[in-house]
Amino acid sequence: MIRYRESSWKDNEFEIWSGDFICRVAVLCMEGSLLLWVGGQEAHLSEIALGMPQNCGSPLATSLLGEDSGATGLARRLAAALRRPVYVCCGQNFDRFTAPLVEKGIASQMKRHPEYFT
Repeated sequence: MIRYRESSWKDNEFEIWSGDFICRVAVLCMEGSLLLWVGGQEAHLSEIALGMPQNCGSPLATSLLGEDSGATGLARRLAAALRRPVYVCCGQNFDRFTAPLVEKGIASQMKRHPEYFT
């Protein structure tokens, strides 16, 4: 017999603006891990990174797909902050000016809506 079970996964989407549109972010919070997609208006995937928290010491992170253009560092920092494995999928590259705005926008959303990140 197959029984319906309500999903424990939570999802959230938001956009980051700084006068102009910077990116769209989609968050999928699963049991024990988090997947974060950062990209433009169109769905695109060019990079995947995984950050793993450590019991002692700084978290580990590695690039799983594509060239590392910032997703690995973001995955490492999010894994440290959330103390859970974090997959970061990027569909857009960010420069030294927009990357801090993206991280600030994600941090702001984490403070406003922690239920989507835990």
